[in-house]
Amino acid sequence: MAAFDAEEQTKEALDWVTLRDGGIALYWRREYLDEDLEWFRQQNYQLFIFNCEKWTPGGMHADFARTLSFPSYYGSNLDALHDCLEDLSVPERGGTVIVLNRFDAFRNGRGATLLPSGRPEAEIVLDLLARASRHFLLRSRRFLTLVQSDDPCIQFDGLGGIAAIWNGREWQNKSRGL
Repeated sequence: MAAFDAEEQTKEALDWVTLRDGGIALYWRREYLDEDLEWFRQQNYQLFIFNCEKWTPGGMHADFARTLSFPSYYGSNLDALHDCLEDLSVPERGGTVIVLNRFDAFRNGRGATLLPSGRPEAEIVLDLLARASRHFLLRSRRFLTLVQSDDPCIQFDGLGGIAAIWNGREWQNKSRGL
């Protein structure tokens, strides 16, 4: 079964537009976010709302674990976040919306920390949410993230980017003569 049928693919459908464009939408005006959240409620989406301004070291992971009911063995790191996001129960009817309020405060504070990949933590969190969105679409489920920022110039490029990988028979260097 497809995540959307032909009748649902309209320019006005917020879920269709957001998922078509990568699964993450940015908001500056809170009234627009509130209007769209009401639309999602009416479409039977479950909403999980976070206040990112209050995220401290470890606080982000505790907030995700508590709000999304992660298992007790959640490792409170980005790899564990990736795994637990993909294990969420996303309903068949409607879907799931993650709302990140004041994400700019996190991005400009603790989330600005560059990780060994050379990317800031805030960007990696959004990347994981974009990847989860694609993961659920492959399972005919709808998973979206709405990011509210008080910075009207905020932007994130290349979220959910996928690198080309070697096929299963040639992924080891030795199988390609290297």
